Amino acid sequence: MTTHHTPATSEPGVLSVRLGIGSAIFQGLLVVLGVVLGFVITEWQADQSRRAEARHALTGVLEEIAVNRDAISAALAYHAEKIAILETASLTQARPDMRAFDRGFVAPAQVSAAAWSTAGETGALANLPFDQVLVLSRLYSQQAAYTQQQSAVSAVIYPALFERGPQGILDNATGLRSIISTFIYREQQLEAAYRQTLTDIRVE
Repeated sequence: MTTHHTPATSEPGVLSVRLGIGSAIFQGLLVVLGVVLGFVITEWQADQSRRAEARHALTGVLEEIAVNRDAISAALAYHAEKIAILETASLTQARPDMRAFDRGFVAPAQVSAAAWSTAGETGALANLPFDQVLVLSRLYSQQAAYTQQQSAVSAVIYPALFERGPQGILDNATGLRSIISTFIYREQQLEAAYRQTLTDIRVE
């Protein structure tokens, strides 16, 4: 008796289906991997952009602080000189020379906060280390107090100028010394704060 072996049916078809499924899975994984890599690259580029903006903003803020420091140093030197003149006049019981106050009885520094405000408005501060933002925030608050002091003193001096004239203010040397001394105190504090900030904070 002859035995016939029936060959396995559709083996090539099964293999083709398996290869097709494997290829589809592989292609699907490539697509997913491509999407993930694209997302990672996009996020990395966005992070680099944010960091660059933060560095640019910090550079501008530090440059502004350096300019403000120089202005404060000049104002401090002026006020210290005027205090010395007033004290000498007091000791000699002489009337201070009006010509000595060539820039006014007080000459506060004109400090700026434009770079700091812009950094806050554009969101660049959110990408700076918190400790740096905290130091800068305190410094600019201190600077704002100095600016407010200027406004308060102007509200006192200008009416006195209209009422008594420049010589009338010089005749009240004690009051003038007190006003100038408050500026000196603020300016010494600010100058030290500016210098410390410029020493501690660097653009990386």
